[in-house]
Amino acid sequence: MNSENSLNIEFDEEYVLGVIDYCSRPSLEPYQINASYGLNTKLHISLRKSDILVGVVSQFLESKGIEYQYARRDSEGVPGEIIINNNNGIQTIHDLGSGTFIQIADRLEYLDAVIREYGGKTISGNEELFYQLYKPWDDMHPQWKNKKYTIDFFRDKFDIESVEDTFDHPDPKYPESISTEYIAGSFDGSGMVALLINDQPANNTGYGMNITARITISQPNIRVKPHFIKYFQSHGLDPSISEQQDRLDIRFSSIDNVEKFIEKIGGKTTRLYSLCEFFYTQLIPAFKNKYHTTKEGFVDMVRAYEEVAPERARAKYTTEYFQEEWDIEE
Repeated sequence: MNSENSLNIEFDEEYVLGVIDYCSRPSLEPYQINASYGLNTKLHISLRKSDILVGVVSQFLESKGIEYQYARRDSEGVPGEIIINNNNGIQTIHDLGSGTFIQIADRLEYLDAVIREYGGKTISGNEELFYQLYKPWDDMHPQWKNKKYTIDFFRDKFDIESVEDTFDHPDPKYPESISTEYIAGSFDGSGMVALLINDQPANNTGYGMNITARITISQPNIRVKPHFIKYFQSHGLDPSISEQQDRLDIRFSSIDNVEKFIEKIGGKTTRLYSLCEFFYTQLIPAFKNKYHTTKEGFVDMVRAYEEVAPERARAKYTTEYFQEEWDIEE
């Protein structure tokens, strides 16, 4: 990793597609019109409350002629969602990501097929057709528990016992391998590098410090894990990978593994670039030199981390905590 990276560059397409793959939610949304129901196709892109990622993705969409809306989530101007709710834009994203997307590939393929077959046509009032289109979509979302518009809702609403033929769609094109740029996009979109602190009574300070990098993916497509494993193995990276409660957690915990991961990936990020640079050039060398084993060094490292880390509103172990605990002046 070097410090010459800049946002004033043309972003690699696979990097942006990696961000979109892990920050997007394709949706086929039922809406009520009089006593009937229709379906809207949308792509929601939630960008981690990051102005940088909003800029990267919106610049990419504009360069491809894709129209979108930008919805803020609160009155404080925190970045919210980019929404693509026009058929041409969704199909363009589908075409651009075909052969690169993994996480949203199947759902986006389905939306593309629905648009090609029924775009511009009215399906409201045709209860059987609505059911045929929505049933496969519901099947793609086994995690839906408390959602109102499930297939069971419409089965009861339309008094449908069963439908033999549901809407079919082609299998998506998945990548044969994934690139470093794509990994960087997934890391920016759903990852973090962090300084972790916990109680360690056996240490001189009474506390322990660890540096980690992670990518956390909710409801992962079944193909995500093997693609990531293949990439890491081919690049000499050795994370721990676990799946629990519909979540895939890819974690680098040893200091050497974190350093190697940042060296390989960090220079291609945008949202996490400053943080990766800080860890690579300052925090990791200090950790290797055991600077954190003294109270003064421990506080210095926590203070430096807080200056560049995202807001840590619920953090217990802050600079102020340790200054008071150890009676260390600023």
